[in-house]
Amino acid sequence: MPKLVVTENVKDSGLTSTGGGLTVTNTGPFTQEINASNIPKYNIEFQQSQMKDDEELPYEVATIKINPIGSMTNFVSEVSRDFSPGVRTNHFFKIPEMVDLGETQTENYSDSVSQASYSFETIFNYISEDYDKLQAQVSEANLYAAIDNVTMDNFINIQNETSMVVNFARGSEMENFVIPTMNIKQGTKEAPYYNYLRINQRIGNGISNFAVKMGIFDELLQDYLEAEKINVSFDTQVGREVDTDSNIGVYDLQSFLTTDRPLDMDNFFTLNRSVRPSRMSIGLRKLLLKGFLKDAASLRTEDISGRTRKPGFRRFRDIHRNIESHKEVFCYSAAKHDGAVLTSTLNQTLYAPALEASTPIVDTQVKYGKSYSYKVIGHYMIVGNSYEYQIRSSSTDPSDPYVIVQVTNRPSIVMIPLDIFTKKVNVVQMPPVYPQVSFKTQNDSSNKISMYLSPTKSERKERFEVITQQDQLQDQALFRLPNARDLLGNVRFKTYGDQGLYEVFRLDDPPESYRNFRDAKIGEISMPFETTDAIFKDKVIANRQYYYMFRSINQKGMVSNPTAVYEITLLVDADDSKIITNIYNFPNPRDSEPSMQFRKLFRITPAVEHVVLDSNQPVLFNKDSLIGTLDNIKLGIKENAVWGRKFKIRIKSKTSGKIIDIILNVDLTKNKTEEEF
Repeated sequence: MPKLVVTENVKDSGLTSTGGGLTVTNTGPFTQEINASNIPKYNIEFQQSQMKDDEELPYEVATIKINPIGSMTNFVSEVSRDFSPGVRTNHFFKIPEMVDLGETQTENYSDSVSQASYSFETIFNYISEDYDKLQAQVSEANLYAAIDNVTMDNFINIQNETSMVVNFARGSEMENFVIPTMNIKQGTKEAPYYNYLRINQRIGNGISNFAVKMGIFDELLQDYLEAEKINVSFDTQVGREVDTDSNIGVYDLQSFLTTDRPLDMDNFFTLNRSVRPSRMSIGLRKLLLKGFLKDAASLRTEDISGRTRKPGFRRFRDIHRNIESHKEVFCYSAAKHDGAVLTSTLNQTLYAPALEASTPIVDTQVKYGKSYSYKVIGHYMIVGNSYEYQIRSSSTDPSDPYVIVQVTNRPSIVMIPLDIFTKKVNVVQMPPVYPQVSFKTQNDSSNKISMYLSPTKSERKERFEVITQQDQLQDQALFRLPNARDLLGNVRFKTYGDQGLYEVFRLDDPPESYRNFRDAKIGEISMPFETTDAIFKDKVIANRQYYYMFRSINQKGMVSNPTAVYEITLLVDADDSKIITNIYNFPNPRDSEPSMQFRKLFRITPAVEHVVLDSNQPVLFNKDSLIGTLDNIKLGIKENAVWGRKFKIRIKSKTSGKIIDIILNVDLTKNKTEEEF
């Protein structure tokens, strides 16, 4: 997702009239951006700033002096209108560009600390056909979750241990599943497969970390989700597009300190579901949260170079300079839908407390063969500002007209949701990458070679090469699968930790293309023990060339693209055997010959397309005789004819290196009859 810029839609005329604040500017016929392009009509002088404290949060009382730029007849009344009473808010902040690692080439990705990213993929560990069959009658919410104590044996022996991988006792709890991200990591081998999302926004997670440590995350999350919110209109910029009327529900974090909302344990699977804290305990934790918010709202400080040393509450001077509000990530939510993102298709919502580095979401409650859409939202704590103007004094003296304005500036700590991305995921194992191959033989072997096959542990995007008739079915399945191909028609190939199964093809004659291997499969090979490698042995005739090609097969029967074609010769002499291996290249059809070898004589004639007569050329229309048309008749059907052109043919001796250049003029002679004259 491109960089996201958010600021209030209602503009403060006090800021914009003095050169501060942000507005929406057209940058092209269809592009806009939010920037500080205001032309001031007043000069502003920051005279005084005092921090004060009350029982809630510290706040600022600032004094500014306003002077007109040039002459202004109604200066004081203009200032009174621009700095009129009433509460203004400012929650300007930015979210860095998010890079989708699954769609980005590695060489184009920067892994610097400032680069935000996310990745989303389905991880496949092993196959349990019985588990796939069982899912048809079970909803996702009742399937094995990443917090359950289940082993691979429970899935493999599911006929005897169904209760271990299916849990109907949770009821509606899993419809809103708060994932303990601090305990669940990628790489679990228990589940046959799962969807794995990793988010790294490079944004602080102080509020999330504090709420989890204090055991108050569940209460704060539910109050935030269910409390009545204030709809605020924001300007939001994504890339070069600006939405000037984004209504976002804003939640005042301080309201949580006085709420008495009970936990919904029936429709939420919470972090601390086994323990319901007492009212006294919750009260104490809210006091601690109050202290956290007070610290977050402490004054923003800078070092001598102007860089932010401690983020937090902005003075009015910072607001005028368009300094960003302090932001932190509280959590991420992933609304999982069956197919398209519609209200009616909502399957489950996953909540993940934000971590300092990558925040993982491991969703094991998915069914093989289904497509899910995840709408991912970030929930951010913003330390913004709420301020009011009050005119204290003014002067209309022509030598020094001014207005003194007092600004009461308070922290406004809110939580707001913002869409990050929507991703469609197919729980289907994609084809593997072609295997790695090496050839060996024993020193005294006269007719046997061994082929060592191993998986290529990588990911590629390329077109699927259809070779056999069975490949047509796979190609059609990939075509029907949503998002299986990119806009160029490329398929995503990825190798997982499958049991090594490989196809072996062999031809005795040089192939012209992969299609020649259509009926040349000589076997499949997999080891009788658990391994990703395999060894295939073949009998050959010594000193004869063979052409081999190989493919990998994954757990679901998907085949890879073919390897290169290997030209193999088992070279046997009196006392030794060795294998000669070359990469074979298919012959390319040639449109021209840049060079040609000859012995003593050569002959040059025009190609047939230059000497055939086009009977449809206009000069021959409605003609009973060719008299008078010979000069206008064209010979050949090529647009660029050879007639009337000059060519140079260079002949170079392969032994002496001497060169002969032949200059060839290709002229067309038209022999006219007496009738033509």
